[in-house]
Amino acid sequence: MPTVADNSDHFVVHPTYALSALLPDRDHVDRLLAELPADLEPGRVVQVLHGEEGLRILDQRGSAHGRVAWFHRFLQNWTYYEQILGLYSEGMGNGESLTVIPCGPAERGLIASAAAAHGAHTVYYFGFNTVESVAGA
Repeated sequence: MPTVADNSDHFVVHPTYALSALLPDRDHVDRLLAELPADLEPGRVVQVLHGEEGLRILDQRGSAHGRVAWFHRFLQNWTYYEQILGLYSEGMGNGESLTVIPCGPAERGLIASAAAAHGAHTVYYFGFNTVESVAGA
């Protein structure tokens, strides 16, 4: 099972080469991570955000992480990021867990399918300067 950073306060502007998804709760996250093949990416660290602390770390407006973070979010809120961050903030506000799993482009389909089997929704793959909604999840 990969290493999990649970509500680790690390502001991320754009996760690169990672699949993100909302799962119903932390138990669903743990079951998903236990199911993933161990050889996908050795040493990967999966970030899990949940609750009020998770919302503060996600920082939809950038106000909790200083001026540079605020400026990044200000620019992002003129793009599709506004919708993605809004969906994630809403889900976390409703008790769901945001999970960000590092993976290469070839692995995203496998991980998205496994996540869907554990109740994931709002699944996006963040590549290098790209974001795509992952179908079937």
